[in-house]
Amino acid sequence: MTEDLSAPPPLPDVGDASKLEAPQWYYFANGSRQGPTDPATIKALLDNKQIEPDCQVWRKGMPEWKSLRESDLAELVAADPPPISAQQIGNGYVWTLALLPLIFGVIDAAISASNQEAAARSLMLGFPYHPSRGLPVQIPIIINGFLGWLDDRRLKQAGYGSRLTRVTAVLFTPVYLFLRAKRLKQRPYYALAWIVSLIVGFVVYASVEE
Repeated sequence: MTEDLSAPPPLPDVGDASKLEAPQWYYFANGSRQGPTDPATIKALLDNKQIEPDCQVWRKGMPEWKSLRESDLAELVAADPPPISAQQIGNGYVWTLALLPLIFGVIDAAISASNQEAAARSLMLGFPYHPSRGLPVQIPIIINGFLGWLDDRRLKQAGYGSRLTRVTAVLFTPVYLFLRAKRLKQRPYYALAWIVSLIVGFVVYASVEE
């Protein structure tokens, strides 16, 4: 039995070849690079709200990381409107957050000064002294968390909110302020103001306590 030399060789499996040549994508989430993975997985992550439309992605051949909206995967988020201009988002809540440490420091200093005056007056008159209590620690925590929540809700409505901003807005004010400035591509003036406000508020309170 002889082999038929006139028969053409079998065609390659085009489907397998296309799978091998399909671009593999990396994406940035949870503070680190994730991947490689395929567009279908990226789409599933979007549908499950595990990544945002502005998530940074990259594949071989791209000079730099780009958001999903600006990459070859833009069709995955074509139905979602882009975020509005950062200039249209008010900063009233964050500037209030930035000044709260100073405000609370002044209030506690005023209460402490009042206690000292009351103590001196009671000593002179021979009356019993009953000091006023300062602000309960729960009040600053609640006010900070509420204002942070309001501002993050505003960011979400503008198209910039995320799970990370939601958590930090309520629990970690200084981290949220820096993160917010980065997402909106703003200079972190209000974040730096929070640090200055905290220092000045402590100095004011400490000067009364001495």
